[in-house]
Amino acid sequence: MAEIAEENAAGAAIEARDVDDADIRDTDIEFSCPHCGNSMVIDYRGAGLQVACSQCGETVLVPIPEGMELNDLDLDPGEILKQLFATRRNFQKAELQIAALKARLVQLQETLGVMQEVVAEGIAGR
Repeated sequence: MAEIAEENAAGAAIEARDVDDADIRDTDIEFSCPHCGNSMVIDYRGAGLQVACSQCGETVLVPIPEGMELNDLDLDPGEILKQLFATRRNFQKAELQIAALKARLVQLQETLGVMQEVVAEGIAGR
């Protein structure tokens, strides 16, 4: 399953799980991927985190339950720092993916241009 795992202060992973695979606890947050509708569940400490959907791989923001404040999570500075670093890593990965996609787009546009020239020459040569 693809997910972006965070760690709590004790070093235990906080990660989204498929609802089908999970034993849902009272403290869990159940939510759906807005991209594909996959149902997932995460520990309450995952509120506000970004995780990858286990179905489509898209990044999903874990909702913060109504009435819950982020202060309720009692995050220590070390955990906040870990989350910040994970967010930065994910941002850097996304930037690399964008650059690769832009380069691929340029290649495809060049190929299309060559193909259009070949078709134009073929039509002109008739």
